[in-house]
Amino acid sequence: MFEEPYRWIESINNRREYLNEQLKEGGPVVALPCREGILLVTISAGTQKLYEIYDRIALGAMGHPADVERLRDLLLDAAHLEGFNRSPSDVTARRLVQFGLAPLVKQAFEEVGRGPFTIRLLLAELGPDQRRTFLSLNYDGLFKEEPGGALLAPSAQSAERMRRQMEMTADYSGRPIEEVFPEALRIWAAGEGPGENLDHRLREVLQERSAEVLLLSHAFSGSSKVRALPDSQIRPWLHRWRSS
Repeated sequence: MFEEPYRWIESINNRREYLNEQLKEGGPVVALPCREGILLVTISAGTQKLYEIYDRIALGAMGHPADVERLRDLLLDAAHLEGFNRSPSDVTARRLVQFGLAPLVKQAFEEVGRGPFTIRLLLAELGPDQRRTFLSLNYDGLFKEEPGGALLAPSAQSAERMRRQMEMTADYSGRPIEEVFPEALRIWAAGEGPGENLDHRLREVLQERSAEVLLLSHAFSGSSKVRALPDSQIRPWLHRWRSS
């Protein structure tokens, strides 16, 4: 009887090690403020990582595609139900995470008789008056609000490199998107592996893979303020890496 708590703790530690190992090959995701609103960027080999969730809320994801899709569907349902029962202005990233996703993900992680979610997620919200909210959620249900931008990294070491690269620029929110975009790609490259030549790494990666970009901006017409930027718009910003 007295051994049960220790077995549970051992099982949880084993799960954590397993999930960390599974996520080591995941691709980073970067969300930064910019003058226009919020920019989300990643580079992928074809699997979508960035999604619109509600009018002013976007999702960035890394992990098992089936788990990502299941949680994305739950977020969509929760957001639209909240908007219908209350009002669109009551749908916030914090409510969706705190009262929706986090308890579900935590329960799956701690119940050793069921499979956990192999995911890391971030939510970005563009509120009134350009107020920006960034939240990150881990596979164990722990979430936190991130000041100044959010990052998804495949490991703790990658996260540290990305954070150092992000902190090299003091203020993203006052800079236009065409200046923030290359900085976001360099932050992404820092998460891919150690080394100082981030531009060289980007040149290699962008030969075979493509950038996926979402922008949240009040400048967009209609109720939805989330748009996937087309290749024709981001192509000039990629020229420095694709021309060599």
